[in-house]
Amino acid sequence: MALKKMFLILMISAVAVSGFAGGSGDGSSGGSAKPVEFKVGLLGDIQTLNFWASNDINMSAIMEAVMPRFGFMDTDGMIKPHLFTDIEIKDNSKTFILHVKPGLKWHDGTPFTAHDVVFTGEYLMEYKLFQNTRYSNVASARAIDDLTVEYKLNNPQTGFMDVIMYWVSPVPKHIFEKVTDPMNFNYESTGVVGLGPFKMSEWKKGEYYIADRNPDWPADMGTPKLERLIYRVYKDENSLALALKTGEIDTAARHVLPSVANQFRNDRNFSLFEMQSPGYAYMGFNGEKSEFAADPAVRRAIAMCVDRPKIVRLALEGNGIPMPGSVSPIYKEFTSSNINYPAFDIEAAKRALANAGYADTNGDGIVEKNGKKLSLRIMYEGARSDYDRSVRVIKEDAAKAGIELILDPVDRQVYMDRQNRTKEYEMMFVQWGAIVVIYDSFYNLYGKDAYLNYANFYDPNLEKWAKAAKESPSIPDTIKPMEEAQKVVVDLCPTIGVWVPNLIYVNSAKFDGYIPYYFSFNGTLTMGSLINISPK
Repeated sequence: MALKKMFLILMISAVAVSGFAGGSGDGSSGGSAKPVEFKVGLLGDIQTLNFWASNDINMSAIMEAVMPRFGFMDTDGMIKPHLFTDIEIKDNSKTFILHVKPGLKWHDGTPFTAHDVVFTGEYLMEYKLFQNTRYSNVASARAIDDLTVEYKLNNPQTGFMDVIMYWVSPVPKHIFEKVTDPMNFNYESTGVVGLGPFKMSEWKKGEYYIADRNPDWPADMGTPKLERLIYRVYKDENSLALALKTGEIDTAARHVLPSVANQFRNDRNFSLFEMQSPGYAYMGFNGEKSEFAADPAVRRAIAMCVDRPKIVRLALEGNGIPMPGSVSPIYKEFTSSNINYPAFDIEAAKRALANAGYADTNGDGIVEKNGKKLSLRIMYEGARSDYDRSVRVIKEDAAKAGIELILDPVDRQVYMDRQNRTKEYEMMFVQWGAIVVIYDSFYNLYGKDAYLNYANFYDPNLEKWAKAAKESPSIPDTIKPMEEAQKVVVDLCPTIGVWVPNLIYVNSAKFDGYIPYYFSFNGTLTMGSLINISPK
């Protein structure tokens, strides 16, 4: 099948790699009783093994092996299917016919069919789960037969199947059709029924997760050479780096900073892969928890306190680029108009606050309004040194403008719970792992009912333009509405982009066959790579 290239993106390649090819090896361990194991380090625990109830980058690393998405982005930046054999696009991108790959089984032996595909979109939308807005333009969906799905859209949408394949993992209908509270459903109790080349066999939250090779995985999709994946949990970056050095793990699920990578560069026992991130770091505001976070004047003033070049130099050790607007600069077609946040200017921030009625009446250096000190707590993962350094720089410069930012470093599990469930935060600093097919993703970030719109921010103009960009018949048609949507974001500052990192992944040289997919947030741990990795 020849899929159209639905988006334009910059790719920086650090090494020459092969395309997706699983190989046909039998994965034997050479007669040894011990299975061929590959050990992965996680920085912090996962939130839940209920894959559709959380946007957790650690959990996504396990998903690649156990619950792959409908498709993937190859090393040339093209989105291709994993679980479909063919996709027909008709009616000017308003009708899509999906042909499901035959022979696939859920890990409990239940066949994977078109009915699971249809159920997935309906379920995500009904319960407003992760990636729900990817289906917001669907007028109807039906299973023509067990292996054929028809989607009809309300409006033409050039990137419809790109985002479905890149982002969405199928939901097992036979399990979830009886689950009416998916956010609190204990999926672990079912044994975690996945669909991928590995299946969950054992886990102990906070310590480890084990997945064994799936004997029912179709050979024509590539038989893994690895027989067991072991994911081990580490609480901080130092212990993760030490585990790599000592051979306790073979790779890490997250990238490392240059100071850590330099420990491995000239060591023959390791291989390094470097790439441009498809994601970025940003600050978000929760106006429902703070009147100051709800004030656009305050958000704009904080934007004027973000010295991006200094933060990149200090927090990323220079290994990244500033992000001046609401779209990553790697998307040149969507950033050529330079629609940027207010520039770094402490004096301008002071004036903006004064014009909005804020004044330092008691001389303590922090402005007030209506008798309340302008103070906000900024939540972030304390184990991330790049986050910690970033917020400390911003805190220092914000104080010069009369804004008090109280640092709130928390454990990863606390962070994920507050972000996804309780919404108990005023500000947060975090990084999107990947934002691709940007003209669709904008609606997934700011749409009224979008799962990733954590603070429930709503502006009618932003809603209108983001929806228009998403529902466009061609890429050129997305440019204008994307520009208008960006204007709203940089004016109202519901989020503030900070930096785009360069990613460095460290891998054990005891194994061959790593395939770093440069558009993935999982580095060398994508499904295609895991199938290809083999011991030397």
